[in-house]
Amino acid sequence: MKFNSLSGHALFWSLVFLLNTGPHWELYSSIREHIESVGLITLLQALVALITIKYLVPTLLSKGQTLLFILSLLALLLLASEINILVRVLYLEKSYSGSYTQFLGSFGHMPLLDRMFSLWTMKYIFFTKLPLYIFPTAVLMANNFHQQQQHVLKLSEQKRSAELDALKSQLNPHFIFNTLNNIYSLALKKSDLTPTAIEKLSGILDYVLYRCNDEYVQLGNEIELIESYIALEKIRYGKRLDVSFNSNADESKKIAPLLLLTLLENACKHSTVEELNTAKINIDLSSSAKEVIFKLVNSKPTQLNVSNRETEQIGLSNLKKQLDLLYPETYQLEVEETADSYSTTLTLAVI
Repeated sequence: MKFNSLSGHALFWSLVFLLNTGPHWELYSSIREHIESVGLITLLQALVALITIKYLVPTLLSKGQTLLFILSLLALLLLASEINILVRVLYLEKSYSGSYTQFLGSFGHMPLLDRMFSLWTMKYIFFTKLPLYIFPTAVLMANNFHQQQQHVLKLSEQKRSAELDALKSQLNPHFIFNTLNNIYSLALKKSDLTPTAIEKLSGILDYVLYRCNDEYVQLGNEIELIESYIALEKIRYGKRLDVSFNSNADESKKIAPLLLLTLLENACKHSTVEELNTAKINIDLSSSAKEVIFKLVNSKPTQLNVSNRETEQIGLSNLKKQLDLLYPETYQLEVEETADSYSTTLTLAVI
């Protein structure tokens, strides 16, 4: 239940009033006595809740002064109890003496100060009145804490989505730019493969723009994307690029979109640039009941440019940020370097 609105507060305190009435409401001599007696308790409970939530919590508890908060709350509860006793002695017992006959027979002779501050009264307040006055405050504080946690979670999710969108905005345009350059090169050469390349790019754009907006997609869709990208790269580089792609993964598994493509794109770009011979890329995709494994081995170019290597590291850094958001502590990204190749293995937990 939310108590932020006026109607929510009205409903809450109406329920508190009914609980304060208890099962023996017929013991009151009149409706007026019922309203005044129970209303007094409810009013004091509301004042305790108001002062606690509006003042004690933000000025003491939220600033880490827990002990001072507890002592202040106890003092507030004691004050509310004493006010109740004072009103009861000075007004209720005199106005509705018939309802207090037995009680007045035992305690009516006591002076006012004894009625309010005797050892018996303190015990009565501690074991009876304090729990009575604290329970609405406890309920409201728990509700406020829950609402704050929900707000924090919502803000965290919004921040997470914004970070993911920012990371994707770095990846998608980069990929599209490279692919358009590929087709531009084919068009300049008036290659018969230009229409095929445009068709492949059209399918990729359709996927990137419209079909991978969900947080997780079927692995089969990502496989089709990889195959289309490989086809485009083979059209561009011809015999200069040798790519093998083996997949025995369950295509119904779900993973976050474009992660595998990012690794493949980096491998193609940094294997072929300044490569005088044939660049080789071997890809193996597999899955089990609990994980999806994507292993990619790409050859080093004959002449390794330091700036290209730095660009590759930036791409991997962005990928890791995306993985941290989508697969917190449930992924492994391993990169190994040998004299003539790089080996990258990405293991993702199955969704």
